[in-house]
Amino acid sequence: MADFQKDQSGRYITTGLSPRQFDRVFDAIHQDRQKRRRRKARQLTPAVLKNKSLDEILKLGKKQVGTFFTKDDLKGFEQNRKTVRKQFTGTQPGITHAQLVAHSRSIDVKRANNKVDDGSGISNAAFKGIRQNIALIDVTASQRSVHNNHRVEIRFEEWDQAMDDAAGNNVAAQQRLVKNMVKGRVSVNCDCGRYQYWYRYIATAGNFTIAPPKEFVYPKLKNPQLEGVACKHIIHALTRMQGAGWQSRVLMTLRKNAQGEHYGDDPKKTTEYFSDEEIKRLNRNRKSQIDQRAARAEFDRYQSRLDALAGKLKAVDKQQLATTRKQLIKARTVTQREQARREAAQKKLSQARAERDALKQQLADTLKMQKQVFIDAQVMAGKTPEEARRAYADHVKNKLGK
Repeated sequence: MADFQKDQSGRYITTGLSPRQFDRVFDAIHQDRQKRRRRKARQLTPAVLKNKSLDEILKLGKKQVGTFFTKDDLKGFEQNRKTVRKQFTGTQPGITHAQLVAHSRSIDVKRANNKVDDGSGISNAAFKGIRQNIALIDVTASQRSVHNNHRVEIRFEEWDQAMDDAAGNNVAAQQRLVKNMVKGRVSVNCDCGRYQYWYRYIATAGNFTIAPPKEFVYPKLKNPQLEGVACKHIIHALTRMQGAGWQSRVLMTLRKNAQGEHYGDDPKKTTEYFSDEEIKRLNRNRKSQIDQRAARAEFDRYQSRLDALAGKLKAVDKQQLATTRKQLIKARTVTQREQARREAAQKKLSQARAERDALKQQLADTLKMQKQVFIDAQVMAGKTPEEARRAYADHVKNKLGK
């Protein structure tokens, strides 16, 4: 995309763009990054992680401390991945706001709250538009960043259900639906290096990243212990989304799509870029501070409810198992007389089947003999064998017709 300017370092200039241009330039950034990624080497792929070949391990290079990776390192990485999958992967994609904040690194939350004094904090985010069920957020980069802006994408995984439920409800009910939707399961993405090199692998394993791209290369240098889940830009943007101002704009789009006669995923009909006046109004949204302690408490309550539900289901399963076991024991308690009666009945059935099979064979032999006698008589009368067989077929058809 040559129509977008770059600075002296070759980075796209992302300030001063319209929402549509902002979205397009970050699509270009993604395409450039994808091209560079295709030329990458020495990556810790799933094949290397599982095979643990010494030659392949040596090709990975050295750790940040200067020593080579070992088989034990790879075993630990593999265990970390299993832990992440168990912790986050459910039957449905996405992660809740409380879960994301609760499992984020404290430093990322502090930077999202701009509670640091090293210039790495952020404080500004603008809601630029919605692409079907994905909110497009422009987060201004920190003071010490080499970038100007970052695009955060938030996909509402419960969008379709919310749109269906919102139709016909009153405003208060619709507002509650949107509030629950943005608190509920979402998938996320950010173009920043922190998300790319630290967290996209975790989000891919946990099934809460917006793909493509999916990341299967282990972050052996940046985040070998797989700690945290999201960058400061995602944390800040998703927290802003918990405010009533941004939610009211989401509800507006939800209502519009519920009335549309187009396909639900038609990009030309379901993509909205907001006007400058609307973005300015949405920037009054004051919901920006994240309380990680409260989020952890909320997630713990949520997890407790899940555990309680799982316990009830387990108790029901035990009760059903006990009932089934009793029924099996009762079914197995058959008297000798009943067993003998069944065996005798089975014997009679076997005899009847044998007699039936014998009669069927006898009938087949008789019909075969009659056919041959008929054909022989026809041949003796001067017909060819083929004509005799056809005559027999006609004879059978006439008899069946009568």
